Amino acid sequence: MATQTVLVSQARADGQPAARFRPGFELYMWFFTRVSGVLFLLLAAFSLVYANLMGGQGGAMHAGAQIRWAFFPISFHVSNAAVELTPNFANPFWQFYSFLIIAIAATHGANGLRMILTDYIRHPLLLSWVKALLFGVWLLALMAAIYLIWPAQG
Repeated sequence: MATQTVLVSQARADGQPAARFRPGFELYMWFFTRVSGVLFLLLAAFSLVYANLMGGQGGAMHAGAQIRWAFFPISFHVSNAAVELTPNFANPFWQFYSFLIIAIAATHGANGLRMILTDYIRHPLLLSWVKALLFGVWLLALMAAIYLIWPAQG
């Protein structure tokens, strides 16, 4: 049995050439979703390992405290716990690292919700309002992360 090759025409129905592919916002967000998912897992895994090695020495921390230290290694987050503050986590590197994890996760999640909203909401005006609300919640999450990670000194 012979195989047949089907040629796909590059012309539209009206005889005009097909539009060229132009990368835009949707393509960049598609790539971001894939890359941010992998990056988030790697950052979280490194943070868990580091918290276990540096913050969990001597078996004084249970799993919940280790995860709290891994994702939110900020000094005042454990000020009332029996765990002494490790200066390794109270520096600008870990503050930026924590913000990076939260920013990547919030942006990844907001983009996923944006795509779901686009699939299910058909009315254009309602879709634009809901997307604006989602953008506001995303900004609020980032501002809350900044407030929690970089507390006011003084």
